[in-house]
Amino acid sequence: MGIFDVLTGKTKPVKANLDRLFAIPAVAVTLELSANLKSANRAGVCYKPASGSAFENTREEFMTVLKTMVDDPIHDIEVSKDEYGYEWIVIQDSELEALTTKVHLVNKTLEDHSFSPALLLSAFRFQETTRDQVVYWIYLYKKGTFYPFVPLSGRTRENERELALKAIVGTDIPVEPDLESWMPPWGLPV
Repeated sequence: MGIFDVLTGKTKPVKANLDRLFAIPAVAVTLELSANLKSANRAGVCYKPASGSAFENTREEFMTVLKTMVDDPIHDIEVSKDEYGYEWIVIQDSELEALTTKVHLVNKTLEDHSFSPALLLSAFRFQETTRDQVVYWIYLYKKGTFYPFVPLSGRTRENERELALKAIVGTDIPVEPDLESWMPPWGLPV
């Protein structure tokens, strides 16, 4: 960052580091032992679809590769749109490592074809083993960081649990330090 950026209050965006996604399988062990969370083996990639053949070709590319990587393409890959017009590629796999590789593939394909501005987030679903509570680990593409999201009924969230999960993972994954960036992605199809 240069002096002009400091004076004008501008900051350069952090470059996404997609390799950070591969920290999820390792941190899953910590979450299971210390937080009673087990991976639900489901994850999703959220992006704003673009119009045009270049985007369609890119989507076709990662969908074709994904279908060769899963046992049952009809049940293991879902495509949906949320209420804001974002598209979700939701993937299921029996192994968290393989699931993470597939999530990385979708992100990387969009990035390689210059659609990184369209990428919003990736979400990994976990389930509490001691109670019926879903927890998500959200990867913010534009910041290259994660944060926990614990939704409750009525569009409320369990902030205390989220902060406790942040403390549990420590530095095992890069957790977003700005709590205001921990946006609640309501209605996750994951």
